[in-house]
Amino acid sequence: MRVLSAWAGTVMLVYGSGHPASGEAMAVPGAEEMEVKAAFVLNFLRLVNWESIPGEENATTLSICTLGPSEFGAAVRSAAKDKVIGNRTVAFKGKTEPDVAHCRVLLVDGTQYEMARGLVRALGHQPVLTIGNGAGFVQIGGMFELVVGERKVQFDTNLQAVRASRLDVSARLLNLSRNLRKGANGVD
Repeated sequence: MRVLSAWAGTVMLVYGSGHPASGEAMAVPGAEEMEVKAAFVLNFLRLVNWESIPGEENATTLSICTLGPSEFGAAVRSAAKDKVIGNRTVAFKGKTEPDVAHCRVLLVDGTQYEMARGLVRALGHQPVLTIGNGAGFVQIGGMFELVVGERKVQFDTNLQAVRASRLDVSARLLNLSRNLRKGANGVD
């Protein structure tokens, strides 16, 4: 994997053995795609002001929950190993019914969307960052979904869900969203 530019304003991650002529990230299925998606998740975490959550000002752990085993969750767990986000160490919890008291981030694989529908709705106004792997997550109320489009990993945002959570998400992150750049106001 080669990083073309840091996530100061944008991220371009090139993976695979091909050399893209236009500088776009090439999309190849498999583990390398998951590594790129995991890097996106880590950057999402860095672009949230976790200390703005009441009662979290002095927290030392950032808990990430998954709904069960998945390649997506495993890739994020691997990428986050020994990482510190702000002043917090990352901790993973695999729970089929994570709750706001124990999770600040919920990762959902595309195969788990139907199972996650009610949970995502229940978390609606709670300060839990929800990120899905694949199209359709923002339609069920998730905040961000990672997709492969235009030959690169991109993401869509449900702005209504982000605002409802009251999380302090950086405008830089929101401006990089594929659907917001196209002028969409989020998904209902």
